Amino acid sequence: MNIFKYIKKAIVFALVVFSLSLALQSPSYAAGLEGKWKLTSLNDSSVPEEVKITATFDPNQNRLEGSVDTGFVPIRYFGSYESTENTIQAPGVVRPRVFIGNEAEEYFSTLSSAQSYDVKDQKLTISDYSGRRKLSFVKAE
Repeated sequence: MNIFKYIKKAIVFALVVFSLSLALQSPSYAAGLEGKWKLTSLNDSSVPEEVKITATFDPNQNRLEGSVDTGFVPIRYFGSYESTENTIQAPGVVRPRVFIGNEAEEYFSTLSSAQSYDVKDQKLTISDYSGRRKLSFVKAE
């Protein structure tokens, strides 16, 4: 019996098991989304100063929440989202069903059609499948 032969096999086996355990862990694609963001641009138009829209992403619970203040009554919204390395979907956002301004309605419409995202230099851009409808955010706080 060559004990070194068995030790070598045990080491190789341990490395394979360790590698597989790392590969099978759920990836944290949305870690770049994490935190609070302030909307700066809505479909290539600047957001007016009086309109304050935020989005907070929690990748641990796939939870999205935020607030919309268009000068009327500020509202809060929440929901869940799903994301991979560069895709995102937020189909189930819950918000009051009252008209709170054109910007807010356009925001929720664009958010519900979200397909992809990109995070660079403390800036987040969310786009629909065509890339034409976009939400641009900067990191808040």
